[in-house]
Amino acid sequence: MTSVRAAAGQGTTRGLAPGRVQCNVVILPAAAADGFGRWCDRNPAVAPVLARSAAPGDPRLPALGQVDLRTDLPAYRVFEDGREVAVVEDLGERWTEDLVGFAFGCSFSLEEALQREGVPLDYARRGFGGAIYETSLETVAVDGFAAPLVVSMRPLPAAAVDAAHRVSERYPQLHGAPVHAGDPAAIGVDLDHPLDAIGEVEVGAGEVPVFWACGVTTQLAIESARPPRAFTHVSSRMLITELRLEDLEVGGPG
Repeated sequence: MTSVRAAAGQGTTRGLAPGRVQCNVVILPAAAADGFGRWCDRNPAVAPVLARSAAPGDPRLPALGQVDLRTDLPAYRVFEDGREVAVVEDLGERWTEDLVGFAFGCSFSLEEALQREGVPLDYARRGFGGAIYETSLETVAVDGFAAPLVVSMRPLPAAAVDAAHRVSERYPQLHGAPVHAGDPAAIGVDLDHPLDAIGEVEVGAGEVPVFWACGVTTQLAIESARPPRAFTHVSSRMLITELRLEDLEVGGPG
């Protein structure tokens, strides 16, 4: 995994390692992990868990291949009592024997599934890689973990929205079907004010903004629950795994 991590450099992992599943990551002390796991269970579109540490202190996620949570992300956000205090390149001495890691599917991989099925991603040719927004929708709160839903937005031709929905719902572990398509205001979103974006936000003529649940929601849930320590991926800089995209498809094109 070291070579993939190095290739990510300081930029987005979008488009890196085609065919391999990219993941959001959350790492918490064991005392908070079960509550967080229950929050994930109640909010499966937000946090579709692909792997969890077998035991506290174990940095490996064998279901995803040769993964070491201490080193294999391009960068890590560091939280103390729910507040970000640093962004670091590895966890090094910060790793302790009580930590439990979770990995979730990412919409970067869902984009690849859409492309394979012929859904046109014209925005990519314009240099836009997607944007994330906080919505007025709430996740289900569990054990102190609570957050407004964060969504990723990609503009699609109006004629392709139904196909995007059909493809997406076959990948529930990559956030599944869109939560909304159309008027951003209906979910409390202003397209001019993303939390983060890859390139300039633009919805072209004949396109519809389409919104999927986003794993960054987990980071707002950490801010709410305020565990003493937590670590996450940095937005758009994901864990690249050895899991293959086809391993996650449920059903077929039928």
